[in-house]
Amino acid sequence: MKRFAGFLALAGLAACSTPGIDYAARVVPENRAAVETRTVDVGRFSGPGGRWYEGRFADMLASATFDGRPWFRMARYTDGTVPEGERAGIYEGLIEVTEYTAEEYTQTVRKCVEWDGLFDCEHRDDVEEICLRENVEVAVTPRLIEYGSGQVLFQQTYFGESSNESCEESYWHSRRGRHSGGSYVYGLLGGVQPPRDMVLDALSDTIYEVRADIAPMNTTRRAVFIEEAVDPVVRADPRFEQAVDAGPKSPDFSCYVWEDLKAEYPEAPAVTHNLGACLEAQGNYVGAHGAYAEAAKLSAAMNGTGQPGEKYSEALSRMSWYRSGLQLIDRLTAPDEGWQPVPQPEAPEAGEAGS
Repeated sequence: MKRFAGFLALAGLAACSTPGIDYAARVVPENRAAVETRTVDVGRFSGPGGRWYEGRFADMLASATFDGRPWFRMARYTDGTVPEGERAGIYEGLIEVTEYTAEEYTQTVRKCVEWDGLFDCEHRDDVEEICLRENVEVAVTPRLIEYGSGQVLFQQTYFGESSNESCEESYWHSRRGRHSGGSYVYGLLGGVQPPRDMVLDALSDTIYEVRADIAPMNTTRRAVFIEEAVDPVVRADPRFEQAVDAGPKSPDFSCYVWEDLKAEYPEAPAVTHNLGACLEAQGNYVGAHGAYAEAAKLSAAMNGTGQPGEKYSEALSRMSWYRSGLQLIDRLTAPDEGWQPVPQPEAPEAGEAGS
């Protein structure tokens, strides 16, 4: 079995609440159409802070890398830089301020009210300040429109928030609200828009979230162990718990034990699954997929329902999805092929299934 010394450095990155082994992963997001659309432009984001967001969005696309290389190619449709037959798209969207609240309160602080010289306070006194607590919530909905067809390939809403508190000795109500019924109404209810810097701060929170949903990432993920064996004989074997506990800090030792347990308990679904987690962490995704499938089958047979336990089916589905993502990456980054159009499925001929 292939061993891995480098994973010890990664083991400390994840919390110990979920047992398993951390490893360097290449993760493809769910929306494959967005991942495939690597030639992109940035159009208009309408709403408050839209021009600012357009610039930051373009910067995000231009700086997005995968395996150390740029993922997107920035192009302007108007200057004819989009190659014919290549999938390309333009990102545009809508920005909304969904909430802006402001509330006033007072506080008493002790301040220097008379100075005898620089850094020399002659007299301090209690001073009442009028303070304002503000909160802004925004919603950004970027969408990716395919060049040529006009089809929306990606659309999702992201939320950001920003808060601020400020205090002054003097304060004028009208800058945050309006007088109504003998009192002041603040924020959006008072017909006042939030400060621009707070809107931009809230918007900035959404940029990285969008990045994670439209391009593959190099990250760290955990191959998760099953913590408890269903078979009472396996559960009573002290090596099972030892191997589970050793996973994050001593993956080599843990996987040695899973090998031994698999030889001794070949029909134990938890043991087979956890050996599969070792294979996943080592980069043997075909072997891991097979082990997860075997573990799911053993689980279904053991629980008497004909269906595998939830954790077993989740692991099998996740590995299937992960491997399909790696195949997509291999296709999109094939050496010496450059930027390739996305192959379109052929229409079935008359008489074939689906016609």
